[in-house]
Amino acid sequence: MLSATTAAVAAIIFVAAFIQGTAGFGFVFFSLPILALLVDFRVAVVALVLLAQVLNLLILWQHGFRADWKSVVPLTVATLPGIPVGVWLLTALPVAWLQGSLGALLVLYALYQWLARPVPRRVGRLWMAAAGFAAGCLGGALSSQGPPILVYVSLQPWDKDRVKATLVGFFCTTGLFVILAQAWQGLITPEPLRLALVCTPFMVAGVLAGRRLYLRLGDDGYRSLLTVLVFILGLAMLARSLGG
Repeated sequence: MLSATTAAVAAIIFVAAFIQGTAGFGFVFFSLPILALLVDFRVAVVALVLLAQVLNLLILWQHGFRADWKSVVPLTVATLPGIPVGVWLLTALPVAWLQGSLGALLVLYALYQWLARPVPRRVGRLWMAAAGFAAGCLGGALSSQGPPILVYVSLQPWDKDRVKATLVGFFCTTGLFVILAQAWQGLITPEPLRLALVCTPFMVAGVLAGRRLYLRLGDDGYRSLLTVLVFILGLAMLARSLGG
């Protein structure tokens, strides 16, 4: 029999993996705030980073590693100079302001997609560099580097497999740097490793269930789902900023 806490953690991981398995993002963002209420915050962060890396590799395998690596590598490189800028912003501005500003931008982007219905088109290298740099800034400030990359890939005229694989490929490459940094700081201890091991079967079940939903979506349906999740993400960040 699972304890109440273990059952709750399993349910959280399953739902978060289901979201990531369907959309290609959202695992840590949607699971961390709830999981941190049940276990130590640092343990939760490290365990989720480890789980996310396994999850990203599994999703990449499902998609035949069909990421647009010509975008993933420059995007990853462009995040590096943005990280210290984000750390500086974290020290210079209230976290609530940063979260609120990002949340407002995401909500506006979703509204723009719904109202203007722009036609996807290839985005140039300048926008690629800007997206990567913005991702680094947000990673350094809020540990949330995903939104600019999500906007970047959603604007591209790619099919859903390439969009999702590229999104996950970026998270996979940047996640490797995060794991190395956590290991350097001595944060990967037996406790988060045990938590990650316990959660792995539920994570795999979640991503497989998410994959089944993903296969039912056409390209337009997948893009609509991304827009809805961006809107929810923006509202969640606005709510956190008001609460903070």
